[in-house]
Amino acid sequence: MADFLDALRAGERLPATGTAHGHVRLANGLLARIAYAHEGDPSAATRLAVQAEAFRHLTPAGCTPALHDVIVPRAGLPGGALIVDFIEGRAPRLPEELPALVDTLARLHALPLPLAASPIPRQANPFLETLEAIELNAMRFLDKAVVDAGARAEIAEELRLMRGMALAFARRAQPLTVALADTHPGNFIVDAAGRAWFVDLEKVHVGSPAIDLAHATLATSTLWHPDIGVRLSRDEVQGFYESYLDRIGCKRADGLRPWLQPMRRLTWLRTTLFMARWRVETRRPRDPSNLDLGQWSDSGLEPRMKAHIDATIDRCFDREFVRGVRAEWL
Repeated sequence: MADFLDALRAGERLPATGTAHGHVRLANGLLARIAYAHEGDPSAATRLAVQAEAFRHLTPAGCTPALHDVIVPRAGLPGGALIVDFIEGRAPRLPEELPALVDTLARLHALPLPLAASPIPRQANPFLETLEAIELNAMRFLDKAVVDAGARAEIAEELRLMRGMALAFARRAQPLTVALADTHPGNFIVDAAGRAWFVDLEKVHVGSPAIDLAHATLATSTLWHPDIGVRLSRDEVQGFYESYLDRIGCKRADGLRPWLQPMRRLTWLRTTLFMARWRVETRRPRDPSNLDLGQWSDSGLEPRMKAHIDATIDRCFDREFVRGVRAEWL
């Protein structure tokens, strides 16, 4: 362990762009993904083991970094770390590199499901379980985060409509694949050969591939990272979906097609309520006497990323922006 900490200190610390992991490029060329955690966090080891299993399971697709080692949580490194391949590349250029994202998602979604004994989480009903998570965040954060009453009403109305659809969707069988869940384009790295590598496996689970398609193309996702920062046109989004459906074959496409719009609407709510939680929790002071181990903090983000995220959230909470997103399906 002492040797590993020495290797971290000697490595190249990469810019911090999220709240879950830090990254250090080691002298041997590999990447240490250091999981953030507080000392004594009882769930840190479990989270690390799930991520390690996700890296192992997705490796055969050839578009996620290979796992080399797992450094378990201990004193001096309470969240542990994963040692993976360092992928040399850049953020995808949109819309021209949407086909590379289609290729990666199709490859990963084609993988066999994990065995039942796998620690990778499973959703029995992705529509209902995603809606439940959205409602929890709405209850906790919507009123506090979205100050514009008109925008808040639009978001609440969309949530009401999705609740109304829940009973019908609860009875329908939904196609399940390995789902990545956090497929905003900033989580892909395009290498010199044009392959898009998906590099953030923290939220991998068995669920709906439609969530991944939505998250890769919604404005709340494509605007999130400063190196992407574009809003796709309706035709560009349509082309992305059509390309994916052509890639996976008629039978799978026919089963997935009815779920594309409902899960897209849910994913927009999920990303919007994620931003609401971000806005509330990163601006709320921590109480050292009653530490919330799950509270997010943006204190470690690089200043450029922090400023960009704040501006993006302001934009995504604008009433006309919200109406513009909803106009796609209403």
